[in-house]
Amino acid sequence: SPPTTNFETLNEMLQTRKGMSISIESSKALADSLDRCVDPKDPYFNTLVRIMSTRCMMAAQYFYSGAYSYSDFRHYGLAVDIYTHFTSPIRRFCDVVAHRQLAAAIGYEPLDLSHRDKNKMDMICRNINKRHRNAQFAGRASIEYYVGQVMRNNETIESGYVIKVLNNGIVVLVPKFGVEGLIRLENLTQDTNSVNFDEVNYKLSFIQSGTKKARDIYVFDKVEVQLKSVLDPVTSKRKAELLLK
Repeated sequence: SPPTTNFETLNEMLQTRKGMSISIESSKALADSLDRCVDPKDPYFNTLVRIMSTRCMMAAQYFYSGAYSYSDFRHYGLAVDIYTHFTSPIRRFCDVVAHRQLAAAIGYEPLDLSHRDKNKMDMICRNINKRHRNAQFAGRASIEYYVGQVMRNNETIESGYVIKVLNNGIVVLVPKFGVEGLIRLENLTQDTNSVNFDEVNYKLSFIQSGTKKARDIYVFDKVEVQLKSVLDPVTSKRKAELLLK
């Protein structure tokens, strides 16, 4: 189970901006409360809250059954009491390991002695978890790189959602491409004296560059952003950059 403190900021944002809250007494309570976080005016809002709540959870991990007590054989995010790996086209080695164990458990086929060694199974699980994390990082980098290439010779205006309001900018998620980025304060305004960061209400106020209009940006706001490709001087690869419209 994730620490309750992981959800404090998200809950405060929901209560302040939407008059909603999520329950974290149990994974079932969380799942039920997420079902209630619905904005009739914006069908995507519920998905957005689910994405943000998932980031508050602990990462699911592979482990051999002797490593933890039976009460830990569960999946918090899916709210199921007992859970094991199922067939996945992108995790074939996990398939082989889990299916060997399950086949032996139901008497379908014998299990090699090496796979009854808890030290070896612990090593295998650690390696699987490490590889899985690396694959997730690679997947995210791949999306960013792909969008950077697609936008190489053109720019587009897309809808995005503010998921963080900071004193130095705003973080916007663009659902269409699955990318997010920090729009820094210097790209929002040229008048630093106009900036006011309201931490309590998750609001950033400023005079927007170009339009010279006063803007109040809150967390969960739906905004229009310009999406374009820029060359990263550190990696020498293209990536997506967001600018507020």
